Amino acid sequence: MKRTERHHLKEDQIVSGFQWFVEFYKRWQREILIFAGAVVFAAAVFGGLVLIRAHNRNVHSRIVSEVLSLSDDLGTNPDSLAELEKLAEGGRAARLASLELASYYTGRGEADKALASLSRIGPSPKDLVYYQAKDLEAQVLVRRKEYDKAVAIYKAILDEKPTDYPLDAALFHLAEAYERQGDKTAALDAYKKLQEDYAQSYYAYEASLKSGRLGLSR
Repeated sequence: MKRTERHHLKEDQIVSGFQWFVEFYKRWQREILIFAGAVVFAAAVFGGLVLIRAHNRNVHSRIVSEVLSLSDDLGTNPDSLAELEKLAEGGRAARLASLELASYYTGRGEADKALASLSRIGPSPKDLVYYQAKDLEAQVLVRRKEYDKAVAIYKAILDEKPTDYPLDAALFHLAEAYERQGDKTAALDAYKKLQEDYAQSYYAYEASLKSGRLGLSR
């Protein structure tokens, strides 16, 4: 085929394709415009969500930094306690601030204040802060010799199997609660389960030492 003929054929194909597109657009113009609008709207919504999430992450990071900074200063700056108490009253920082306050009061042996701070942390969402609060609450209850309540908390954590909280730690603390309560059989069972289910855990090593001492004392 001569070059001129090939050129004309290619031009005819282009013209034919363009005409088909024009006819197709005229026929389905309304549907095409609706679809295009939907795509643009979806892209705008998605972009907005990405920006909102990024902003929320930045805000959350600032909140965490502020709370932790105040917590670190509790021993040296008396004003930090008042500021942390204010943050714990409400807002995005309330749950984390309440947890830090509870840790502070627990370290000072002020169980009532610690439990009061922990009571501000509601059951939702059941995230890392929630389970840390429940663990700390159980530790405070053990110190107050309210062993049954502490055991119930640890059992609930283990039953719920949270993905963002170390179950080996909860099981170890449960075993310690049993041990403090004087229930050596239950404590040994918990320590052994910890060694079997979490053999590579730090708590498994501690459990082996404690179960060994408990076995000798029986």
